[in-house]
Amino acid sequence: MKLKEVFLREKPTLSFEVFPPKQDTEYQSVKGAVDAIAALSPDFMSVTYGAGGGTSALTAQLAENIDRRGVTPLAHLTCVSSSREEVQGQLALLREHGVENILALRGDLPEGQSLDDALHYRYAAQLVEEIREFGGFSIGAA
Repeated sequence: MKLKEVFLREKPTLSFEVFPPKQDTEYQSVKGAVDAIAALSPDFMSVTYGAGGGTSALTAQLAENIDRRGVTPLAHLTCVSSSREEVQGQLALLREHGVENILALRGDLPEGQSLDDALHYRYAAQLVEEIREFGGFSIGAA
């Protein structure tokens, strides 16, 4: 379900945010927490995108798990330290995992990097346009 449908309901909205583990070995623990939270029937759950994209594959996996539990997932996607190819790869991965909602974020600059060093994206608006061109997603921005 796309989030715009959730927000059209005439009732308060409840959501939770989860963070992918920093290491693959911790995935089952986080997945268990996601399952417990999903049992509370929130309207949606967002999954963050690790700094520098370090946990990006786990973002897609957790979002898919949330969807399997009957809760609408919202995947975060950051761009400031990413190339267009990396973003396109993440969009394809999210689509492959059945994710329909993306929160587009510029993200934090890695230590020692300036906006002049940005690979392709300086602003979240550029990422929003990239996602829109890719098609098929409901896009939020921050």
